[in-house]
Amino acid sequence: MTVAYLKEKPVGQGSTPSTPSSSSGMRSAAARLLGTGNGSRTLSFAGSNGVSRAVSGSSRVGGGVGTSTGVGGSQAVANYDGKGTYIIFNTADTLFISDLNSHDKDPVKSIHFSNSNPVCHAFDSEAKDGHDVIVGLWSGDVYSMSLRQQLQDPGKKPVMSQHFINKDKDGTANSRCTCVAWVPEREGIFVVSNADGNLYVYDKSKDGSADWAFPTVRDQNQLVISHAKSNKSNPTARWHICQGAINAISFSPDGAYMATVGRDGYLRVFDFAKEQLIFGGKSYYGALLCCSWSADGKYILSGGEDDLVQVWSMDDRKMVAWGEGHTSWVSSVAFDSYWSPPSSDDAGENAMYRFGSVGQDTQLLLWDLAMDEIAVPLRHPSSGSPTFSSGSPSAHWDSACPPPTGVLQPSPRMRDVPKLSPLVAHRVHADPLSGLEFTSESIVTICREGLIKIWARPQHSENSQRPNSSELAAGNAISKDKMITSPNKAGTSSSSFKQPSSVIFS
Repeated sequence: MTVAYLKEKPVGQGSTPSTPSSSSGMRSAAARLLGTGNGSRTLSFAGSNGVSRAVSGSSRVGGGVGTSTGVGGSQAVANYDGKGTYIIFNTADTLFISDLNSHDKDPVKSIHFSNSNPVCHAFDSEAKDGHDVIVGLWSGDVYSMSLRQQLQDPGKKPVMSQHFINKDKDGTANSRCTCVAWVPEREGIFVVSNADGNLYVYDKSKDGSADWAFPTVRDQNQLVISHAKSNKSNPTARWHICQGAINAISFSPDGAYMATVGRDGYLRVFDFAKEQLIFGGKSYYGALLCCSWSADGKYILSGGEDDLVQVWSMDDRKMVAWGEGHTSWVSSVAFDSYWSPPSSDDAGENAMYRFGSVGQDTQLLLWDLAMDEIAVPLRHPSSGSPTFSSGSPSAHWDSACPPPTGVLQPSPRMRDVPKLSPLVAHRVHADPLSGLEFTSESIVTICREGLIKIWARPQHSENSQRPNSSELAAGNAISKDKMITSPNKAGTSSSSFKQPSSVIFS
């Protein structure tokens, strides 16, 4: 799932689509208030044309308001040249686009791929030539396209797109795509990871059908980086990172560092420009499935088959905390960059972060990470055995001396690393969850069956009345969630929208 925000089309731009820069640097943002308060307050939200509307807090969100686009949602969107917030998700052979500013549950656009199924996608809010969406396919091929042009066109095929064929000059197809990501601060550059442990670097300004070839990787467990011999080749480089699939990619906000997690259970952090492994660490059990950076680039989240959430520090090059709360695999993690702690002056050792996780146990968990509550070893250069500030010994988890650059570390003893407990654990879907996005005014979750729910945040005035952020709990009708379904899922749904127990978010 990807949340994409389009601002108004610049005056005099003509028919060529483009997307403006995002001052926050985040690839997802929201412009909708879906419902807060005690159910009687009048709420305003941005309509599909960007005009503010008033809706009673007690009225039903959706439920027949608006006109359905029909199965496939293939009619053109009238506001394609205006601002809007869209959710992009895929089911089977179709990529769906839903308007977050619409009451209609059906997607406003569906794009069918005849040659393979879409499996991953990414949006670039800073793209300058209009091609701001990349889509990775099961076949290994990749498409780049303009979100605005897709919304403008009434058809069900990608229009004005560029097709990057994942076959070498011998015609050998590579394995399926597992993740795609734009490289921040590098115009037109994106990366694609595959199930065979390879990551390819592409330049969207180059021909996607040009011949290319890279040397055979002899040792599947070694990092091998190869560059194309011709400057016309696309992809321009191949990184063989690990044996087995690369499950997720995440870039630091400035684009300097790239984190990957894989089937082998390792998180790896690279200096992208220098093509150098900085550090890596292993899960406690099984594969890692997801990763995400904090907005300041200091911390990385990961989650996977050990049912845990790990927090990694860039400064210390190691795991600094782990969280237990899920009862099955963790499928998505994300920092909430829009949340601010009760004291906005917190900084340095007193800094606090809010993040979330979702898993196959159908739960959404919220966590707080307070730097001053994480025990770190005291610096005793003359001591042969570092100790925690609490006095407990540690022979394995030693931050007094970060590991050497380029070393993959084993998982530390759990008793040596601070443990986190979730503030909220709420079952939000009936099916296993696959994605999580934070926006300025809502939290978006999606399950494996393509059902999307949008959870509203309370207003700041409500937050100030609550003495402690740890009082987060399930509430009664605090928010109404919008249910967005793909056509095949909607056909089995008994209603367009429903109101399950809501979660209060501070």
